[in-house]
Amino acid sequence: MFGVECLRQRLQQAQGTFAMNRLVVGFVIFAMFGWFQERPALPVPRLDKGSIEGKTYRNASIGLELTPDPKLKFGAPELKGKTGTVSSSLMVAAWGKFRSGSAREGTAFWAVPLAFYPADQRSTDACMRRVVEANQKDGLKPVQSSPDNELGGALFARTDFLREGPAYETVFVKTCDTLVLGFVFTGSDREAVNKLIAATDLKLDLPTAGCGPKSANAAQR
Repeated sequence: MFGVECLRQRLQQAQGTFAMNRLVVGFVIFAMFGWFQERPALPVPRLDKGSIEGKTYRNASIGLELTPDPKLKFGAPELKGKTGTVSSSLMVAAWGKFRSGSAREGTAFWAVPLAFYPADQRSTDACMRRVVEANQKDGLKPVQSSPDNELGGALFARTDFLREGPAYETVFVKTCDTLVLGFVFTGSDREAVNKLIAATDLKLDLPTAGCGPKSANAAQR
C-alpha cells in the first residue's frame, strides 16, 4: 500500500492525539477497497513534492499555493511511491502547538492519482464516502456534510466529524480529471476548526489541477 502504515505511524508520533491520526484519511482509504480491482487506463499526473517558502506551501505541478493559519507551522512535504504511477501520493501538513487536554490544531493537504480508484468510484461523492467509512471505523462520527463548499475558488464536498475527547475534524474532497485533492482541518471543536478554515489562504489554479470548467469531473458528483 505504498507505505500507508508507515505514514500513519510518523503522523501519530508528530500529532500526539488520536484524532490527528486521521489527517491522512485520503491515503488510508486506499487500504479499504479496490487495490486488486481492475482499473481502466487513465492518465497519471507526475506529482512534484513542492516547497515551503516562508509560511506558504507551493506546488507548481498542481497549481497550488497554501498558506495556513499563521499559528500553524509546516512540516516537510512528503512524496511517496514512484512518480507518475498510481502508487504515488503527496502530502503536507502544518501543526499548532501541543496543548495538554486539547486536540492539536492542524491543516493538511493531500493529492493522489484518480487512476488508483476503480472506474465506478472516481466521483467526488464516492471518494468522500470512503473517507466517511474510514473515519467511522476509527470512532469519528459524521455530524454535518455538504456537497458544495467553496475553498480556494473551487467547490469541494465537505464532511465534519466529531470524536469524544473532544476532537473535531473537517474534510474537504474534490476529484478532478486525473487527481483527487483533499484538505483536512482538525481542532478541539467546530468553532476552532472553522477559524482555521477562515484563516487559510488557498490559491488553486483550476486548469493546472485539471479541475476547470472543462474538466470531466467538474460537473460529475
